[in-house]
Amino acid sequence: MKYQFGLVFFAAFVVLIIDLYLFWRWKHSGLYDNLTGKFFSLFLFLLMPLAAFFGFFYIGLRMQVAEGSQIYVAFGWFFMAFLIIYAAKLLFSGFDGLQLIVNRLARPAEPKVRHYPRITRRKFLSQIGIIMATAPFVSLLFGALKGRFAFYVREVQLSFPNLPQGFDGLRIAQISDLHLGSFGDNREPLTEALELISDSRPDMILFTGDLVNNFAREIDGWEAVFAKLHAPMGKYSILGNHDYGNYSRWDSDAEREANFQGIVEGNKKLGFTLLRNESLVLSRKGDKIGLAGVENWGTASFPRNGDLEPAAEGIKDLSFNLLMSHDPDHWDKQILPQDFFDLTLSGHTHGMQFGIEKGDFRWSPAQYVQKRWAGLYREGDKFLYVNRGLGCHGLPARVGMPPEITIFILRRGAISEEGLN
Repeated sequence: MKYQFGLVFFAAFVVLIIDLYLFWRWKHSGLYDNLTGKFFSLFLFLLMPLAAFFGFFYIGLRMQVAEGSQIYVAFGWFFMAFLIIYAAKLLFSGFDGLQLIVNRLARPAEPKVRHYPRITRRKFLSQIGIIMATAPFVSLLFGALKGRFAFYVREVQLSFPNLPQGFDGLRIAQISDLHLGSFGDNREPLTEALELISDSRPDMILFTGDLVNNFAREIDGWEAVFAKLHAPMGKYSILGNHDYGNYSRWDSDAEREANFQGIVEGNKKLGFTLLRNESLVLSRKGDKIGLAGVENWGTASFPRNGDLEPAAEGIKDLSFNLLMSHDPDHWDKQILPQDFFDLTLSGHTHGMQFGIEKGDFRWSPAQYVQKRWAGLYREGDKFLYVNRGLGCHGLPARVGMPPEITIFILRRGAISEEGLN
């Protein structure tokens, strides 16, 4: 996890620079000259960053030995408060710094007679900075209270010439990245999401990994909720990077293995058939297709337990095959070169839980991390779909990237794709 520690140190450096700049501006503005100003500067530029540092340090240690899911909820809200404060500070610093640069570069103009109130360039930029600094508070608050539970059903129709006639019109529901621990004891939102899935009348349900944040005990109490989720052709799942328990310290390998086996069994308790580098044959109206699922295969420090060879055993002679692989990086690195699976379903990215998607315009910070980060991708006659996730991890909010339920309608015909909503 070296890259994660690098991000932590980078974030700490950015926080330090922001607070040093704002403190310098605070002093030069005259706000530091009285007792009240000194008190607020102490709070804003010393106590606040220290609280953030020690808060992350303490919660980070607690998360590694968590006894329940509430620590994830606490971390999420703490992280959101941090983002709201420092995003506001960053935006204000940017506009304030811009007005300083503009003032230094601008030439003094001849005084003019004016008959209306005049706003200086410096004051205008400062006011814009203040307005922009409120945007993170408003957007993140909305994303936490409404956005993360604004479940969105996307319908995608895909046509394949090699799809057997018996599977024409097959409806597949894909969900991904539940991160059950992030819901805490709040069962209601996910219950609503599962009802939306049932209302979509899928023939089968595919879950593409990250059932938990880290611990098997996060699954406790969810059995009754998932018992209401049915599909005539079954419910199938795979493991994601969070399902291996690698985000904590363990006293022994036996303890880690027990947690992992608990997560494996948890999939079964929730009614899913877990596919671990294996496949099965699906039958419908006298025809057959293959469904395979691999364990996580990721770049960076994520587990690379996925193995396509055993996953393809038993379905090599079929004309059409589906694959579930949690990390979309796997598609470009191994799945496409293998040239075997017609449709691959992934998750993992969450669309970074933040972005803008309007018509053909799509943007998210996720695109700077992964090549395939959300939605449908096509190379030749092969398709990849990256689900934006149903739960949250880290930040308990979604802004412009609602939690997703994907309904695929497979058709027999010339290769094509169509977004139905």
